[in-house]
Amino acid sequence: MAQYHHIKFLKEVEGLPQRQIAKKLGISRNTVSKYIKQNEASTTVNRTYTYSGKEYSDETKRVLPIIDQWHEDDLKRWGKQKHTAARIYK
Repeated sequence: MAQYHHIKFLKEVEGLPQRQIAKKLGISRNTVSKYIKQNEASTTVNRTYTYSGKEYSDETKRVLPIIDQWHEDDLKRWGKQKHTAARIYK
């Protein structure tokens, strides 16, 4: 969300072209174009802890709270020490 506002500021206030904005922020020119075309910042939706959409197996129901706890713990750690999907599967 902050990046969206930063891109909009650089385009509308400072009048920088998309290529310069992309180079300055170190992101793709396509991403800059996408954000400039949007009228408002996109919001992220976090997964809710209700598992009613699908019927999960007993084993999956047993492990989901553990994975959710790992996810909450990962939010407190620095970048490279987080659980990946492959690591969770193992």
